[in-house]
Amino acid sequence: MTSRGPYTKTAQTREQILAAALRIIAENGYTGATLQQVADAVGLSKPGVLHHFGSRDALFTAVLARRDDADRRAFTPGDDMVASLIATVRHNATVPGLVALYSAFAGIATTDPTATASREFLSTRYPIIVGEIARTIRERQAAGEIDAALDADALARVMTAASDGLQTQWLIDPQGVDMAADLEKLWALITSSRATSDR
Repeated sequence: MTSRGPYTKTAQTREQILAAALRIIAENGYTGATLQQVADAVGLSKPGVLHHFGSRDALFTAVLARRDDADRRAFTPGDDMVASLIATVRHNATVPGLVALYSAFAGIATTDPTATASREFLSTRYPIIVGEIARTIRERQAAGEIDAALDADALARVMTAASDGLQTQWLIDPQGVDMAADLEKLWALITSSRATSDR
């Protein structure tokens, strides 16, 4: 039992750092959140925080991964992934700092070849989300609710891209863009495809 002590303490410290970083980013935004703020919140030095995560980018990538885990726990396997996506987007409107963090990291991952943490996070994340949305679409196709001739994987990528793009537009114009409502409209167009194709 004693041999597990240091590991348990390290895991607990990591969780405390992640929770603090998540709160600070949500409150202050990505650019306003500093390692010093996170360190102060958990009673560590900046080197102490970096000991657990290596870099600021690695820490913030871990924050995004933690947030994704929390979102996934909000629904169970077999749930309608599109409904879960829309619900998550609606919730994201209450945490602009996290939305800005995700958008910033997506931009960094596509432009900076050295940004391995963010690139690895997104390259793992996208196939999971697209795959789950495609599963929901295929289930709707099997039920006759969506045109079976449509490419479920392509539609899933479009839904994912729309979600990301709407978040960017919302960050620029939070009063003029309703991310969840617009995503619901896109999904309504997709689910109406069966009725249209039958005419």
